[in-house]
Amino acid sequence: MQRVLVGSTDTILSYPRLTADGIVTTGVPSSATARRVTPQVPDASTAYVAATVDSLSTTTQGAHSEGGDSVTLAGAVTIVAGRRYLITDASHGKAIVVVASRGGSLSEMWLQEPLPCDIANGSTVKGIAVTVALDATQTAEPGAGYVLFRATVDGVVREWDEPLRVVRRITSVALTPTELTQSYPTIRQIASSSDLTLEEAIQASWRMVMVPALAARGILDEDVLTDDVLVPMHAAATLLHLARQWPAAPTEFVDRLAASYEQIKQTTWDRIDLLTAPQDVLTPDVPTPGSQGPRFMRITR
Repeated sequence: MQRVLVGSTDTILSYPRLTADGIVTTGVPSSATARRVTPQVPDASTAYVAATVDSLSTTTQGAHSEGGDSVTLAGAVTIVAGRRYLITDASHGKAIVVVASRGGSLSEMWLQEPLPCDIANGSTVKGIAVTVALDATQTAEPGAGYVLFRATVDGVVREWDEPLRVVRRITSVALTPTELTQSYPTIRQIASSSDLTLEEAIQASWRMVMVPALAARGILDEDVLTDDVLVPMHAAATLLHLARQWPAAPTEFVDRLAASYEQIKQTTWDRIDLLTAPQDVLTPDVPTPGSQGPRFMRITR
């Protein structure tokens, strides 16, 4: 879920990942519009406004083999790092979604993940991102909202929504690769060889383990004020997340890591310096020591 700051004019990014007859498909959108619904503008009858579709459209130069980490293009185009693109193979029509790892005006698209199949010369490469900006009125108050996108995809008018939360602060992921390797030197043995900086592992465990664990505890991640307190738990979660995917990992090793993670997680919940505050708190008090558990700041005026 995307977070946007209160009072900002941030842009909401989405992709037409749609389900039809039980099959998930991704097509190239056109004629896109969007309806923006936020806590400040909750009326679901809000009018549609024009949305922007990524205009990248080119073809591959030369054939590319499965497992390749880049695709040569017919000419230089503007690529956005982290954005998804649709490649449709010229020989058999199979479409795959790739994610760019580098941005700029480039004639070669570098990929976050290796190509899952061969790609023929002259295959189409197109942008599929749809974006729309919020205005300061729509982001005046914190809370949950969504953008309802409408676009023509593969000749059919389709709608899908992109959830968002308007927040007063965005929690930083405080765990660094250096802290991770210093705490658990063995992590280099089980990390993906393509994840040279370990940032992919850190981000994956944050999304797949940390955010759900916080939510299960009744804490939204943007409500955490002391980001550094989560570092030991996040480091243990990252090691366990990778170990569970490591084919050579002995069961006893994974079980030991799981037990260690659970212990560190419980310690995190019990720490007096784990401070959280609801999004409607503007000037919080400093909590006084007492019972264990996360502290919720109270507003003072």
